[in-house]
Amino acid sequence: MSLQTGWNHFPFEEISLAPQNFSYSLKGLRIVQLSDLHLIKDIDINYLETLVAKINGLNPDFVVITGDILQTSATKLHKHFRAFKVLAAPAYYVTGNHDIVYGPKPLRDMFFDNGVICLDNKIETLTIKGAPLQLVGLSDRYSFARGIKRPIKELFTKIDPNISTILLAHQPKDILHVDKFRIDIQLSGHTHGEQIYPFNIIVKYFQPYFSGLYSRNKTLLYVTRGLEYWGPKVRYRVPSEIPVFTIN
Repeated sequence: MSLQTGWNHFPFEEISLAPQNFSYSLKGLRIVQLSDLHLIKDIDINYLETLVAKINGLNPDFVVITGDILQTSATKLHKHFRAFKVLAAPAYYVTGNHDIVYGPKPLRDMFFDNGVICLDNKIETLTIKGAPLQLVGLSDRYSFARGIKRPIKELFTKIDPNISTILLAHQPKDILHVDKFRIDIQLSGHTHGEQIYPFNIIVKYFQPYFSGLYSRNKTLLYVTRGLEYWGPKVRYRVPSEIPVFTIN
């Protein structure tokens, strides 16, 4: 698809990941990643309800949302957030830079009321198929604009090095913080794949982790192109994406 417009796409993409040290018991783990929704009032609520229904049909073990959920205040989107309440799998999110601008607290409250948990600067230990899994979340790099500290070293030193670990961080460059800690997978968004060709060619010079799968030491980084739009409601030769990961 060369040209994409409007909120009417469900671009699920099946992706296999094979992190080096992941627990064998977690093979077959299924994760859906949403990112860069940039929600506004104009988005048809039926679209979000259909999106959630399709996610439920994939039977993931959990869903993660890696930031830039908002393009307006969450308080204007009560009905939109209700769509997420029927997610069958546990769901977690971290903030992106746009969420910092539009208000992380109303977003946290709105998502909490609809069953989606904020992981900003937190660790959540899940048990899946009898095996532990650590989900680690970082708030966005621009959290300081709201007086929110990112205690990265303090947070990462709490990671149990004997447990498989996934980091949620909106901006891919946060992988620069992981080298001394056990992070098997980092899931990020932010770039949109730069949404409109040929601007993506230019952005590659400023954003080394741009789109797709990367490896840094023992960490796999996946950068999704995201679901929706920032600025013009147009994508050209940079289609949207909803990754559906299977751990192999």
